[in-house]
Amino acid sequence: MAKRLTIIRHAKSSWENPDCEDHDRPLNKRGLRDAPEMGVRLAKRDWLPNLFLASKAKRARDTAALIAGKVGYAEERIVFDDRLYLAEPGEWRSVIGALPAEAAHVACIGHNPGITELANRFSGEYIDNVPTCGLIDMRFEVDAWANVFEAKPASFEFDFPKNAQP
Repeated sequence: MAKRLTIIRHAKSSWENPDCEDHDRPLNKRGLRDAPEMGVRLAKRDWLPNLFLASKAKRARDTAALIAGKVGYAEERIVFDDRLYLAEPGEWRSVIGALPAEAAHVACIGHNPGITELANRFSGEYIDNVPTCGLIDMRFEVDAWANVFEAKPASFEFDFPKNAQP
């Protein structure tokens, strides 16, 4: 059984309140616009993961909820994982390697710089930056999540809000 992994960077967050803790920063107007837009794009592709994980940071939780609402994924089924908050590639490897075998398609929402580093781990071309609300959607011809990091993706898609749509 093939595995499909979608990695999404949280939408644009607000820096309006300088006293706000990083973990508690909300989305700004652009983030509130971009997350549903990316959800609509994904819905047009019949994108519906078996499992949806997100960092516990407010901006990631809100991005997950907005995307889930557009693709028909029940918001209460989103799993919030502390390990995805500012995760580096090693932590991503640990999270992905331990995903449940029965999940064929998993989506994860996290943060940079880890998202861009992870994208470059699998991309055939260098990606300078995965922008806010950008996503990497990959398919792997592997039977176990633990084997993803030893495999080259059978497909690799990079999309983001300012990417021109056909």
